[in-house]
Amino acid sequence: MHISNFIDKKEKNLEDFFGNLENLFFEKSSLLGEGRNTLKKIQFNERMFVVKSFKIPNIFQAIIYANIRTSKAERSYTNSMKLISAGLHSPKPIGYSVHRNKLKIFQSYYISEYHNYEYDFRYLVNNFNSNIKIVEDFIKVIIAMHDSNIYHHDLTPGNILISPTSSNVFSFIDNNRMSFKEMNLKMRMESISKLANNIDQLNIFAELYAKNSSYHQDGCIKYIQRANRRRQRYIESKKILRGR
Repeated sequence: MHISNFIDKKEKNLEDFFGNLENLFFEKSSLLGEGRNTLKKIQFNERMFVVKSFKIPNIFQAIIYANIRTSKAERSYTNSMKLISAGLHSPKPIGYSVHRNKLKIFQSYYISEYHNYEYDFRYLVNNFNSNIKIVEDFIKVIIAMHDSNIYHHDLTPGNILISPTSSNVFSFIDNNRMSFKEMNLKMRMESISKLANNIDQLNIFAELYAKNSSYHQDGCIKYIQRANRRRQRYIESKKILRGR
């Protein structure tokens, strides 16, 4: 098995960190989140990092990632850099590590600098009416993202970190699923339709999007509602397939 490490050119002093990454991940870390993927916080040389270990892919995916598509870890790094280049914020990308042989990928890790934040977007969803101003500020940032031809496919409440007292109020994580192309209104509303399940809140997102862009409010509402219905059908079909 071959281990391939990519370290940002400004972070070459972290070669020892990458060389000992697995040991640090399993023995010297604290858990931040666990599910399909695992996130851990690791301190090294008086700096704090977040390491994301992606779920080990099935045999088909492992072959695809090794021979056709880039790994999720590499895409996380590349896409985060593109966000930053567009004037948006993501925790500082440090690099990635991929374990593979000629046929398939076994394991991959994405490493970023730890980003202090006060809460994520779920707090705004749960305290919506008292935070309309910051919601509107967020929508303005999303419009800037869309105008930069960036489509974030996982724009969900848990992937948006918020620091109201910082110059970088909104920070985007879980960036491995993004595409870069000119977006029409339908795509723009699909992008933000995962931010809430409450249709009234989604309508307000659409209204704020129209208010701060050149798009008409009726069109924004129509497409965000359509995207929400499609998403709910998808969720229900998954429940049926799982026998729930």
